[in-house]
Amino acid sequence: MNQSVSIHQARAPSRVEVFMSRVMTQEDRAAIKAALPTHIPFARFERNLSNALMNEPRLLECNPREVFREVAKLAALGLLIDSQLGEAYLIASRTGPQARVGYRGLIKLARQSGDVSMIYAHEVYENDEIECLLGDEKKLRHKPNLFGERGEIVGYYAVIKFKDGDTDFEPMTPDQINKIRDKSDGYRAFKSGKIKDTPWATSYEEMAKKTCIRRLMKRCPQSPELSSALGLEDHAEFPSGEPREHTHIAAPKTVSDRLDALAGGADHESGEIVEHAEHDEETGEVIAEHTEHEVAATELAEAARDDPRAALIAEGQNAATGGTPTFNAWWAARTDAERALIGSGVGSLLAGAKLRD
Repeated sequence: MNQSVSIHQARAPSRVEVFMSRVMTQEDRAAIKAALPTHIPFARFERNLSNALMNEPRLLECNPREVFREVAKLAALGLLIDSQLGEAYLIASRTGPQARVGYRGLIKLARQSGDVSMIYAHEVYENDEIECLLGDEKKLRHKPNLFGERGEIVGYYAVIKFKDGDTDFEPMTPDQINKIRDKSDGYRAFKSGKIKDTPWATSYEEMAKKTCIRRLMKRCPQSPELSSALGLEDHAEFPSGEPREHTHIAAPKTVSDRLDALAGGADHESGEIVEHAEHDEETGEVIAEHTEHEVAATELAEAARDDPRAALIAEGQNAATGGTPTFNAWWAARTDAERALIGSGVGSLLAGAKLRD
C-alpha cells in the first residue's frame, strides 16, 4: 500500500528578512536588547523595524551597517519606529538611512525626564478664540470652535507644564514655521527635485507642531535622552548647522532667574550666555552669537578634522552620559576600523557610562 508523503519545502527568506539578518547580527541584537528600556520588548522593536523596511523599500538599498547605526540611536532613546505612534521614523535620505524623531517622540522623552507633568502641541484655526497673556504670569487660553466652521489654520503652539507648577508656551505663525522649513536641507532638495518627498510635504501639520515643541524645549531642562533627540533632529534637518533649534544648556525657569541671567549677558530667548554678540545697528537684533560652548564646539570640530580618534572619543563621551545601555548601543554601531582607532580608550568610556547608571 502506497502512502502519500507530503513534501514541504522550506520557504525561502524574503528580501526584508535577509536584509534584517544583515542589519542585526546576534551580537547586534544583544546590544539593542541592552539599550532598550524595560517597557519596550525587543520582539516589538524588531517587528516595527521589519515593518519600516517593508514600508520603505529604498532602505533595502542602503548599507546594512549604516541602517543599524541609525536603529541603535533610536533604541538608545527608547523610541519605537512606528508611523502610527509617531515616536520615530527610519527614512532613506539622499545621504543614506536616517533616524528621525517625531514630535510625539519628543513629548515622550520630555515626560520621562521627571520634570514635566504635561506637554502638547496644537493647531489654531481662524474662527477659534485664543488669548495670550505675558508679563509676570504667562498664560495661553485657546477655545476651539469645535462644532462650527473653523476656517483655515492660522497658527500653532506648544505648551509645557512642569511639576513645580511653572508653565511655558511657544506660539508660531505659519510664516515663522515656513522660514525654518525653507532652511531645511531636505526641503530644499525636495523643491529642487532631487528627492521625491519630504515630511514637510507629506506631514506638514506634524512638522509644524514639532517645530513649536523644539523651539519651546530649548528653554527647558533637558535629560540626556531629550538632548540627544533634539541634536539628532538638528543634524538631520540642518546638517550645515543652521538654524540652531536648541541648546544643551537648561534655561532658568523662574522670572528672577531669567533676570539674573539677562544681567549676566544671557540671550533673552534661549537663556545662553552670550560672550560676544553682533547687532544690527538699526534694529538691535542679534545677528551673530559666540558663546563659550559654541567656541568649544568649533575648536573640537576643528581638532576632529586633524585627529579622528579624538572625535570618536568625544562622541563616545557624549554617549556615555546616557549610561551603559546607551553607550553599548553606540559602541555596537561602530565599525571595526573605528573600534580599532579608539583602542584601549574604550575602557575609560565604559567606566564613565557605568557612573551614570
